[in-house]
Order: sequence, then C-alpha cells, then structure tokens
Amino acid sequence: MSQVPQRKSPRIDLVGEVYYEVNRSELLAQWTDISQDGLFIQTMQPLPVGQEVKLKIRLSSGTKLYTAVGVVRHRLDLVGMGLEFTHLHPEAKRLIEGTAKCTLEQITQVPKQTRSQVTGG
Repeated sequence: MSQVPQRKSPRIDLVGEVYYEVNRSELLAQWTDISQDGLFIQTMQPLPVGQEVKLKIRLSSGTKLYTAVGVVRHRLDLVGMGLEFTHLHPEAKRLIEGTAKCTLEQITQVPKQTRSQVTGG
C-alpha cells in the first residue's frame, strides 16, 4: 500500500535561527527545513504534539525576525519537532515561496549530456 504525501508545499533544506516560547521564556534553536506550511526545529527536548508555539524566525539570508505561530505535529526525542504554521508573517511566506521556486528550478534543470559523457566513452 503506497502512502500519500502529507505535505502541501515543498520543504527547503536550509538552516536558520528560530526563537520559540516555552513557559514564557524564549529559547534559541536551529530550524533545518522550512516551507510555507511549517518547519522542523532541532531541539533535545521537543514539545508535546498538539502544543501551540509562538515563533520568531530568521530566514537564512537575512537579519530580520518574522513572527509565526505553529502547532507541534510530530516529535522525535533528542532530535527535534515538526511544526505546522497556523500563522506566518506574509512577507516571510512570500520569501519562503520564492526560495522554494528557485530551489525546485535548480533541481529540475538537468544539464544536457552527450552520449560520451554518460557512457564515459
């Protein structure tokens, strides 16, 4: 039985900073992939599934922090947690979408090869 992909939009494998709120304290962590719909945060102590989390996200190319709210959808002990955005700053969403398009275009642009390059002859 094949599984149906769960993600609505492609994830981008980059790294950036994220501040997330736990018990009225902000913790700094790294996100390791992101999409318009969510992100994965590396943390040794992931939050429980279903918990709502306030976020401040720094995209890998900039200095600005973007606000977001997410819900923990999955967790891996000692590894991290995947969050689905319930709110994402519109500018951050636009930047993520643009980065995803560029990344997808780079992946799908396979250089044309001659037969000798493919066969080594």
